[in-house]
Amino acid sequence: MPAHDTPNPKNPPVDSPAILVVGSGAVGGFYGGKLARAGARVATVQRSDFEVIRQRGFAIESIDGDFHFTPHEVLRHAGEYTTPPEYLLVTLKSLPELDIPALIRPAVGPGTVIVLLQNGIDIEEPVARAFPENTLISALAFVCLQRIAPGRIRHLCFGRVTIGLYPSGASESVQRLARLFQAGGVPCQITEQPLAARWAKLVWNAAFNPVSVLAGHATTTEMLAMPACEQLIIKIMKEIVDVARAAGHELPESTVADNLRATRRMEPYLTSMALDHMANRPLESEAILGAAIRHGERHGIPTPCLSGLYAMLTLLTRERSKETKTTV
Repeated sequence: MPAHDTPNPKNPPVDSPAILVVGSGAVGGFYGGKLARAGARVATVQRSDFEVIRQRGFAIESIDGDFHFTPHEVLRHAGEYTTPPEYLLVTLKSLPELDIPALIRPAVGPGTVIVLLQNGIDIEEPVARAFPENTLISALAFVCLQRIAPGRIRHLCFGRVTIGLYPSGASESVQRLARLFQAGGVPCQITEQPLAARWAKLVWNAAFNPVSVLAGHATTTEMLAMPACEQLIIKIMKEIVDVARAAGHELPESTVADNLRATRRMEPYLTSMALDHMANRPLESEAILGAAIRHGERHGIPTPCLSGLYAMLTLLTRERSKETKTTV
């Protein structure tokens, strides 16, 4: 498909909302580009690919049509952003070693709306505690993306986002962000119960992400093609549904079947956790598995499959860390 550029980010409309994206990998680059297409002034903080993005921007190959995204500004640190943005969009991995409040604090102003577009559960409370006067939006991306090279992103399928005011409810800032996403071509659902939505997404993430790593970087199609693997995935999903119910988030009875049906409709997809493991990057084990296991322990819900996956991933990453140190 022909590539289309975003509206010129160097000369945006004067009333355009200023958005700072912190963590501009595949998710940040893709959705930052979509918000720029809606007319927002989108700046990005790059932990990697800084020079490539500064010189060439993002090239995005999408099933919805290829496009190019040139950020309004490209920064190395949030503190380089001189005027507090209207929205600060966090798209970093959910990792315990990342101090999100410390990373974003230099850019947060009194009226900045903080948006956590990240995986996992129990990720909002530290940010809410650090910025009690700021509006906090919890957001989830339902999308298949791959970073295929510095500054290059491939969008394989899906793309919608779900957003809601943390811990519950809605607000004008939520409504405005939803309108921006929709104007950029992103289906956006507003929920008044974003924590329940996180548990619903965890049903898929807790099953397919860890299994894909432990199965030697298997794709979704390969995992579901093996009956024994499919049964394991079903058991993992049911454990999440049970723990979510005990935690006060009743999910629909069709949740497991709906997830399997949607996954079968996908092109063969290598999960984000498998890609992270292949690139020797840290895994989101705590936010996706550890937090759910702790909820299960707190409510007396057994989680044998989740606990087994968590133990194996912990050992796997520990052994890889030893190998890296030995090589160095």
